[in-house]
Amino acid sequence: MATMFTPAVSGARPLNACKTLLIPLLGASLLSACATGPKQYAVAPLDPAKQEYVASQPAALQPAWRKLFQEGRRNEVLNLMEIGATAFKTGDLDTARRTLDEAIANIESVYADNDAARKARSLWYEEGEKEFKGEPYERSMVYYYRGLIYLIDGDYGNARATFLNGLLQDAFAEEEQHTTDFASLVYLAGWAARLDGNERLANEHFEEYRQFRPDGPIPTDSDNTLIVAETGTSPRKLADGVGHFELVYRRGKGFTENRARISGDGLNQTLYPAEDVFFQASTRGGRAVDRIIEGKVQFKQTTGNVGDTMTSLSDNSLITGIAAGAGGGLAAGFNTITAIGVAAQGMSARTKTRADTRYWTSLPDTLHLGSARLSGDTQNANVTFTNKAGITQPPGSKPARIFFDKNGNGVIFASAR
Repeated sequence: MATMFTPAVSGARPLNACKTLLIPLLGASLLSACATGPKQYAVAPLDPAKQEYVASQPAALQPAWRKLFQEGRRNEVLNLMEIGATAFKTGDLDTARRTLDEAIANIESVYADNDAARKARSLWYEEGEKEFKGEPYERSMVYYYRGLIYLIDGDYGNARATFLNGLLQDAFAEEEQHTTDFASLVYLAGWAARLDGNERLANEHFEEYRQFRPDGPIPTDSDNTLIVAETGTSPRKLADGVGHFELVYRRGKGFTENRARISGDGLNQTLYPAEDVFFQASTRGGRAVDRIIEGKVQFKQTTGNVGDTMTSLSDNSLITGIAAGAGGGLAAGFNTITAIGVAAQGMSARTKTRADTRYWTSLPDTLHLGSARLSGDTQNANVTFTNKAGITQPPGSKPARIFFDKNGNGVIFASAR
């Protein structure tokens, strides 16, 4: 039987190995809450060894490590996500690798395309409350961060496979499968394929990406450095309606920046806002979600205004391709993702739980992408964060992290948060 993640895990878990894991999902700690209110979960005290381990971690990671040990299996994936993303953004790639790999192993025990995972889903949904595995957009973002690390490591094949697995997670919803529209992952898969020497696959991915983002820049053949910047704060999940049984999404708050411009050695470009993470949270395949009740998605009656926020990020239309998905399908010619049916399993009729409002708080609001041709000894890169009018917003200008692999290919990353 699999046990909860411990800091003794070392090294990256091979991508294929993760897919073979099936972590038990049912246990005495996963009890259904009745209609009178949400179940209160005990917080375990830390023993001296775990207290010492938490104290040894960087300050930015200590709260999530403490919660990982205290909250146990029910929130294990959520806390691994928080640790992995924060570790990546602070440059602790070793911690990011192993925590994200463990999160992926947990996710793929339920959300994989195989018989074992389908059986796990059928059992899992019989519980009124469940271990956190994330909404589709959250699971996709786990693969986004892990794929970036594979790129940094120069492992282009696993990077591409990871980005494609992120697309698969975008297609999965609890009660059915929807078409995917996570355009930035298509772009990143194309980038990885090009670095891996497969120009045919790269061109296919970039062609698909342009169907989502008609005015999105495509890397030139000579570009060797991927540029990624993140702005804003995570989408929020809120309980709504009588009894707080309905789940709704709201955009993150506490930020004003929505543009990113990079400058430095050989760099001077405004990065393209390729992905609105809130849009991904609040839609399924381009269709706007009104609310989710007991795992069942209710869609808004009209979707004509879907993507208004995305289009506000650019002077041109970023979302034209998504409009094709609003009717339930992808634009013609998409080869990357095919529909995969997921058997619907309702919650037990004998239980009624309040909306599950747990969410990954360290995610951004928007992903910005670019590319350039740089020397492997490039050391100076700064990203300035602004609003649409070009006025600098907090945090102003920040130095970006620069990575070059053994082949001379680079990744530049910056986050406003």
